[in-house]
Parts: sequence; C-alpha cells; structure tokens
Amino acid sequence: MTNAVAGLGLAPDAAMVTFPIEMFLPGSDISPLERRKREFYEGLTRWRSALAAADGGEPPMVRVEGATFEQALARANHVMLANRWGDGLPLWPPTRERVDWILRGAASPRRRTLGTFPPRGGVTTIESCAIALAMAGGRPEYLPVLVAAVGAFLDPESGSAQLQAASGSAFPVVIVNGPIGGLIRLNAAFGCLGPDPQRPAGASIGRALRLLQQNLGGALPGIGTMANYGGMRYTNVVFAEDEASLPAGWETHAAERHAFAPGISSISLAFASGATNSCISGVALCSSTNPATG
Repeated sequence: MTNAVAGLGLAPDAAMVTFPIEMFLPGSDISPLERRKREFYEGLTRWRSALAAADGGEPPMVRVEGATFEQALARANHVMLANRWGDGLPLWPPTRERVDWILRGAASPRRRTLGTFPPRGGVTTIESCAIALAMAGGRPEYLPVLVAAVGAFLDPESGSAQLQAASGSAFPVVIVNGPIGGLIRLNAAFGCLGPDPQRPAGASIGRALRLLQQNLGGALPGIGTMANYGGMRYTNVVFAEDEASLPAGWETHAAERHAFAPGISSISLAFASGATNSCISGVALCSSTNPATG
C-alpha cells in the first residue's frame, strides 16, 4: 500500500487507516468504519509528513554519535538497517562529506531529476545516485556508469516496473562498453560476474543500483517485491566487454545492439534470472545434559 500511495506522487508516510479486506466483501459488516471515523478526520486535517523539513522540504539529517569511530560506524549501520535502508551487509554512512566527494564525478547538477523509481515512485536525482554509491563504498569515477544504468532502468521500455515487483528472481545486468570500463578498472575477463577484490567497481555500482531499487523503488521482500527467492545478488551484475580480445571483424555489443560507434562509452541494461537449487541434508545436533561437560 505504501508503494501504491507513493507511486501516485503522495508522501510515502501519508496517513492511512487500514482494515482487513474481509470487511469489504459482499454482505460484510462495515460498522467499524463508523467507529473509526475520527482517524479519517485526523488524517485529512492534521497529518503532516515527517519527511519534509521546515527549511525548503529537504529531509532532516540523521546524527549518530559514538565514543570511538568504530562505535559510531556500528551505530550508523544499526540505524540504517533498522530503517530498512541497508541490504544486510555493512554500509558506509552517506555523510555530507562523502556524498559531496562522490558528486565530483557528476556531469550534471546534483538536483537533476532522472525519473521516478518503480513501483514506489521515489524521485531519483543525481544526488540520490551519489548517496547510494557512497553507501556501497563507491568512488566518484563510478558515478557516470551508475547514472547511466539508472537512466536505462527507469526507461519504461526496460520492463523494470513489472520486474521489480514480480514473483520471479530477475535482477539487472549492466554491460559497459567503451573506454570508461578501463578507466574505472571494471572487470572484463575472468570472474567478470564478481566478486573481484582487484576490480571492485562492478560490485560497488551494482550494489548501489540495488540500494536504489530498494530505498527509492520500495523493492523490499514481501512488501514491494514478491520474488519468492530473490535475485541472489547483493551487487547485481556490472561488467565490461573485453573489446580488445574480440575476434577480428566482430562488433562490440554496443555497436551491434545499439549502433554506438567504437570509442563511445555506453552501457546496456538487461535482466537475468538466477537459478535456485535447494539441497536438503539432515544434521543431528547433540546436546549434553551432564553438568560436568556443560
């Protein structure tokens, strides 16, 4: 419901009065509506979004403190996870300084709008991408690839609006062509689907895209996305084509698929679906009740 409301352009924390669906079936008793009418009045006349600040509508900053850097970092991660901003793995807190550093790689103003992320409809800007990339441990030079990938994801023809909320296990795959792949040391060879600690760009970019899918698109398991098993990818898939090793006469993916001339940096977005194999084994756990052995 939150995704549906936000997708209409309303605040994600808009006032709601909820009832069980059975109450609206033919012949059901709807008298509870009358008893709870005060909640409707309050929502229509007194509700104010907690996301809007008094100084121009920007959301408030979150302040986290600790006796040591490690404690502050741990507390920041607890806050992000409690607010469902994280993916279960440790995150870099998107401080103003870190986001400003990431924005050094932007070719457009930070407030430039890229579109709305389905299905929730969160407004997506260059700054939104920088925040996600900061959380994912990215660098400024990765930002152009992420922005291009987000633009492709938000293209209505990509099918992302349906795939975000579907019950399958689809996840985005970003194929990079042109010199930018080499400039950011994006993997184009062995282990290109990751992980690759020698070439971390793909993991950071893919994870940032996943965070945007969740935090702006509302793709939370069982809430915004109905994927039974999920895509099995915390980082999605981001890799470069090994253009230098193509056989003689072969066109690059960008040239064949999109007619981009050689030497132009570009991305292509597709969706893949992971296979899930479940192997069930039995393990006997032995516990001792002997005080001598614990």
